[in-house]
Amino acid sequence: MNHASEFPELMNTLPVDRRRNVPIPAVTARHPDGEPDFSTVDGREALRLASEGRCGICARPFDEEVAFLGSPDSVAARAYYDPPMHEGCAEASTRLCPHIARRDMRRLTDRRSTGELPAGSSPDKPDRWVMWICRGFGAAVVNAMPVFLPAPYTRLRTFTYTADGQLGETFDTTPGVTG
Repeated sequence: MNHASEFPELMNTLPVDRRRNVPIPAVTARHPDGEPDFSTVDGREALRLASEGRCGICARPFDEEVAFLGSPDSVAARAYYDPPMHEGCAEASTRLCPHIARRDMRRLTDRRSTGELPAGSSPDKPDRWVMWICRGFGAAVVNAMPVFLPAPYTRLRTFTYTADGQLGETFDTTPGVTG
């Protein structure tokens, strides 16, 4: 994406990181100088927005459904570290987040961090991402990390990496779990 007018409508009001030319999700942690730390979710903000029924990406209210984007392990556990989102914001994340969008992009720590991956993160990237779409969720704090617990899914969407390493939707809706 080249400029804010090309972002999904829900993201058009988000601030844009000019260095990376991507919208800054509402739950992105910030350094004291205000610069975003894309490798870290601000857990307090994620819980606040979720408790208000608002998207962790665009901060706008949910309609009826919410989406969670994660690995098959998240699906199997029915537990997500990333906050609930609008389906459109989750779909946009599959294109805009370099860590998700490209198989060869590893999650790196922020250049100002301690060199540790954010809590709850893994250096291993899943071979696919599954979007769990549902009508509600709960939340808990485990080891000082917010964990989001989706209601049974109404739909699943699966995204896998193509031969050239780009993420694309596959229409396999059976990731091995039941709602």
